[in-house]
Amino acid sequence: MQKEETAYLTVYLSLVFGIVLSLLFALIEGAAIGAARAQAEIVADLGMDCVFAEYHREILDQYELFFIDTSYGSQNGGIGMTEKHLSDYLAKNMDPDKEVDSFGGITYLRLINPYLEICEASYASDDSGAVWKAQAVAYMKAVYGGDIINTVKDHLETVQKNEMNTRDAVSEIKKQKNEFEEALAAKEIIELDAETSDGNSYTKISKLVDKLVSGTLLKLVMPSGDKLSQASVNTNDYYSGRVRAGKINSGMGLHEGASGADGLADELIYGEYLMKVCGNFRNQKENSVLKYQIEYILYGFSSDASNLSACLATLFAIRSVGNLIAIYSNSSMKVQAETVAEILCCLIACPELTPVLKNILLGVWALAESVADVKNLLDGGKVPLIKKEGQWNLSLSGALAGNFFGNVKKEEGLSYQAYLRVLLGLMNKQKKIVRSLDIVEMDVRGTDGNKYFRIDQCIDFIKVKFGFMDASGHDFVFEKKMCYE
Repeated sequence: MQKEETAYLTVYLSLVFGIVLSLLFALIEGAAIGAARAQAEIVADLGMDCVFAEYHREILDQYELFFIDTSYGSQNGGIGMTEKHLSDYLAKNMDPDKEVDSFGGITYLRLINPYLEICEASYASDDSGAVWKAQAVAYMKAVYGGDIINTVKDHLETVQKNEMNTRDAVSEIKKQKNEFEEALAAKEIIELDAETSDGNSYTKISKLVDKLVSGTLLKLVMPSGDKLSQASVNTNDYYSGRVRAGKINSGMGLHEGASGADGLADELIYGEYLMKVCGNFRNQKENSVLKYQIEYILYGFSSDASNLSACLATLFAIRSVGNLIAIYSNSSMKVQAETVAEILCCLIACPELTPVLKNILLGVWALAESVADVKNLLDGGKVPLIKKEGQWNLSLSGALAGNFFGNVKKEEGLSYQAYLRVLLGLMNKQKKIVRSLDIVEMDVRGTDGNKYFRIDQCIDFIKVKFGFMDASGHDFVFEKKMCYE
């Protein structure tokens, strides 16, 4: 009798083998998808790295900051050009052997990039230049630390506490002079030419006050000839002009990871940054369009001469208040002024007006000293905010004689640059950043290949939406962000 053979093992193995093959194919498919996604992520990262490696060299060289110029040196730029650069880098990274003559070279995953969009970007000019300022402040903190502003902060507090930036000493002295002369007119006193043994008379003092309060003598301290820059610009050609015309590119503003620089400390740090990267009368920047750049930031006039003149007028006003405060706290100086006032008032038969004339003489002394102070600062000397005994340049007789520039002390106090730091700390924040971006455009445009440079085409952050597809039609969609840190 013949036995019947069973085949259950074969059937079992066939079924198991089919399941194993299905699992194996699923694993292979999953691995392929995972590899394609990983490659897509890597390609995106490499592309972003390549785009951010194209930072503007002149901005780094001159201002030590990192920004991408989306015009890439062309006349008309835009975020679309950065997208094009990124797309080109993605194409090369997806198929690195495409242009290489290598036998058997092949990219098995065959990624393509049908979708790419830069959906967010931070321009340097966003939020009235907050993006530029934030990076500048972060740079200063990283390199120098936060204690770089302690000294200027103390100076700023002294100025504000004593109202040196708001009090009008010149108007006070003019008012005192008017009151004195009205009192003389009421008494019908017209003989004012009587002189003391030193040659002083009220007529001479009155003319000197008029010169001092009119600012005429301040012109004597202005540099002349080849010392004074004749450079000028049309401000409408730069960032501030486009702000006025409403023609500014704008993005998302401060990006994630960038902290705003709005507090006093950050404002002073930004001022210190400007002093580091910009020129001024005492320390001019090589090859700059305007030679007195800090003075331009402070006042915004189109010429170096106008900006320097405005700066000197401000310094004169600050020094006048400082000197008036110091002179009224100095008993020996008040005695000297009172002695001269008594003699002059006796000569014109008005002894009761001695206190008023004494105040006028103290004011003349303070203003004359201020003229000498400004000249001192321009010449590289130093001047204290509030002077003490032994720090004065002029005697009362020297001031009344118009001898403002003899024996000027240069070794104690604040330099011209230190006063500029204080003025930057006092000025309007928005005007400061807008005008500083003007300076950036002026100087970058003067370099090769940057004729059309615009600061509002420069970015330091992008958020990108990527869409990749592999050879099997699988889609990989994700976002990536990148910024300079």
